[in-house]
Amino acid sequence: MEIAITIFLFLALSLGSFAPAWYTGALHHKLGVRLPYTFILISGISSVVFFIAGYLPAQSAIHYLPDYSCIAGQLIVLIVGIKLIAEAIRFNPEEKIVLIDDRQTSIILSLAKGINYLFIGMGIGLCYALNFYSFIVLFGLEIMAIASGLMLGNHFGLKRSIRTLFLISGVAVVAAAIRSIVVQF
Repeated sequence: MEIAITIFLFLALSLGSFAPAWYTGALHHKLGVRLPYTFILISGISSVVFFIAGYLPAQSAIHYLPDYSCIAGQLIVLIVGIKLIAEAIRFNPEEKIVLIDDRQTSIILSLAKGINYLFIGMGIGLCYALNFYSFIVLFGLEIMAIASGLMLGNHFGLKRSIRTLFLISGVAVVAAAIRSIVVQF
């Protein structure tokens, strides 16, 4: 995968972070509770840490794997994309929005979201090497997506149409994975 596809993948993942942040901001507005600004930093850091935790072991193992390890990595990314699509279809905001009122809840939600980043990092790590700036870009996109989602959700309230952003995020991840698999052949 070249850098443009990596940035596209990072944007798709950030879009997937924007939607839950929107719902969290809307719920806090509805209940009149202060926005969880610490969630922005905790979630952004955990996303990058999980990504690196998947990326580095895959990168260190790539020298011992066969030449088609990149296809296996992109299949992992494809499976995560399909999982995101399935979650988007099943998502019902009235049932699954969580009030983030302390750091413990922020950390638990960040850990749950981090599993996707772990496997995406593993998939990318099996294909090619990223430089340090890629991780900074991912962190910046995550922070911007979560912060803007919280504030816009707080301002505009619950919108069922935001749910489609989950779906678009999953479709974009699947498209990036399929494109990378096709390029391998």
